[in-house]
Amino acid sequence: MTSPNFDPESAQILTAVDEAFAEACTLAHWMAVHPELALEEREASARYVAWLEARGFAVERGVAGMETAFLARRGFVRAPLHAVLLAEMDALPGIGHACGHNLSGPASLLAAHALAASLPEEALQLVVAGAPAEEIGVGKRRLVEAGVFRDAHVAMMAHASDMRRAHRLFLGNHKFEFVYHGRASHAAAYPEQGLNALDGVIQLFVAIGALRQQLPRTARIHGIVSDGGRAPNIIPERAAARVWVRALDDVTLETTTVRVVACARGAAEATGTRLEVLRPEAESPAMRPNLALAGVYRRQLERLGFAETSHAADASIGSSDITHVSQVVPTIHPNFPIVRAGERLELHTRAFAEATIGPEGEAGLREAARSLALTVRELARSPSLRAEVAEEHQRSR
Repeated sequence: MTSPNFDPESAQILTAVDEAFAEACTLAHWMAVHPELALEEREASARYVAWLEARGFAVERGVAGMETAFLARRGFVRAPLHAVLLAEMDALPGIGHACGHNLSGPASLLAAHALAASLPEEALQLVVAGAPAEEIGVGKRRLVEAGVFRDAHVAMMAHASDMRRAHRLFLGNHKFEFVYHGRASHAAAYPEQGLNALDGVIQLFVAIGALRQQLPRTARIHGIVSDGGRAPNIIPERAAARVWVRALDDVTLETTTVRVVACARGAAEATGTRLEVLRPEAESPAMRPNLALAGVYRRQLERLGFAETSHAADASIGSSDITHVSQVVPTIHPNFPIVRAGERLELHTRAFAEATIGPEGEAGLREAARSLALTVRELARSPSLRAEVAEEHQRSR
């Protein structure tokens, strides 16, 4: 399904996508039936590697200290464009590939196949980065820390959604476990001897509830009680809450975080408990956008006859570890839609997981692979576009 408006090289890319499309769908379907959790994606990673090695990519396994991470390289090291396609692979606990990584990962592989089959090696240094553990927010962060993107000019992937947009944002997030330590006592016989750690948690949520009234709309706070004690007749000596702070920009994220931590400390002081603050690895900054790069992807959608939906870049967004990548290299994370007539499909639902292996999911996989491959090809052939993307990244620092 090519158009006379496509130059011969672009038309060859589309043909290459179509030729390997059935094999990519087979891989996506296999992943749906065999979901693997974060950092345990051994078989998915092995199948990704086999796909790439069969197409002449040189693969380095166990990257950044992660067994399932890999780098697959092809092309000339001094090519004018060094592009990284990110291939996610992990599933969600209980509901499998309800985030659609069984589509986004194979879409990057299919795009890599089409580029390798269509562009001469001297035009492009192409790297496919096997990126595990997106769902727990650590995979791409570790790849960045290992220097994987140090020499890259661009990085990209496309993600399944209920919308189509070339430019989308992510909220930065800080994650906390606030642990309150008190003193146990019999709740009926000797209540005066106890210090109720659960009271600290309760006061924390009361304070956060009041704080929300003064927050900008770009900030979010949400949390759960992760430990509320052991029995009603024992005053809890330990209680804990997991709280996430999110914001659309890093300044708001930091200022909101300071206020949330103040709420936690105030709750400890008010209840006479001792506060312990724990922070996991899985935090991320806000997305650093690159509108020039998103614009290149948008033009490919237009060439392919796809219209973006009306969703704003900051509509219906969460957080992702790809924001770590965006800090060091121009990065995009566009959405492709999984749409079923008469039904609204949303991420992280069983219906969405099922749709990824239906005709809707397959259509999205093809769209993503074509759009990614054409985007990389246009950048490889246009020095002015590469300069525009690089200049925007520098300005946004």
